[in-house]
Amino acid sequence: MSPRDEVLQHENAIAVAQQNAAMDAIASARARATADEARVAAKLARERQASEQEASRALDQRTAAEAAVAESLAEQVNAERAAAAAAKQRAEAERKALEAASRRLEAETELAKAKNDAKDAARAEAETRMKRIQADERAAALAGARAEREAKNAEAERILLESAKRALEALEERKYQEQRAKVMSEAAAQLREAADKVRDRAREVRFAQMHDKEPSTIDRLMGKLNRKDGAARSSPPDRARSR
Repeated sequence: MSPRDEVLQHENAIAVAQQNAAMDAIASARARATADEARVAAKLARERQASEQEASRALDQRTAAEAAVAESLAEQVNAERAAAAAAKQRAEAERKALEAASRRLEAETELAKAKNDAKDAARAEAETRMKRIQADERAAALAGARAEREAKNAEAERILLESAKRALEALEERKYQEQRAKVMSEAAAQLREAADKVRDRAREVRFAQMHDKEPSTIDRLMGKLNRKDGAARSSPPDRARSR
């Protein structure tokens, strides 16, 4: 293959690659456009679904309202029929009332008696209501007194608990002081025992050095220990004194 053919082949390959790249770009753009259209369509579908659901709810509400109206109309029809029947009966009653005019005085007498009975019943009801109010007031007073007694009992229990708590704290403090005094007494006994051992040892050394006129360091130490031991024996620990 000649160099010219190689150049041509190379240029053809480049052109094919550029063409493929352009086609890929076009395909990508179409895919993006298709995806955008799909998103828009999905959004429109969701909006349409929401609208349909809203319309369905509105239709359900309208159906319920229509049913309520129909029921109200049916009730109105029944009421009108009942009113018509009542009017018919009233007319019949008025006719009979005209025919029974001779018995009007007796009916008025009975009516007056019924009114008196109603007044008596109302008076009795008022008295019963007043008695109930008085009973409620007495019950409220008793409840208040009971609440006050319970509050006083609660305060007494609180004071008793505080007293018990203080007594328990005092007992714990006493036990602590007694234990501490015991420990200090045992420590003092141990110190005295150690001092006795030191004095015995110093006495042995002092007898071995009788020819030395000046007091040795051990003698001076023993003198200090003797003085401290005497002071400790004359004055017990402070905790033991406080106990």
